[in-house]
Amino acid sequence: MKRVVSVSKTYIHRGNHRHKPDTKKHWFIYYYDDEGNFKTERVNHLQAVYYKAHKWRRIKFTCTSCWQEFLGIVKSRNEIVRCPYGCDVEDEEHEEDFDE
Repeated sequence: MKRVVSVSKTYIHRGNHRHKPDTKKHWFIYYYDDEGNFKTERVNHLQAVYYKAHKWRRIKFTCTSCWQEFLGIVKSRNEIVRCPYGCDVEDEEHEEDFDE
């Protein structure tokens, strides 16, 4: 499954050089594959419109029990993400720690 995080129009031959004004640009998607590798793929303009509507977001979250920051890839900001560091603390236990 592709988790697309960006869709943009760019030159095929990217680099640190100037392009001619008549050089064509093409649509590219930037995504994470199933193994978590970041990849790039060239797509046509219809696929670019589709992927723009179905983008995932990279949001930095902070665990409320261990205070570790981690990067989550989610569809919306309202999703609940579990801590990747294995913190399985219930809300009631967490509130008791602050009372002491």
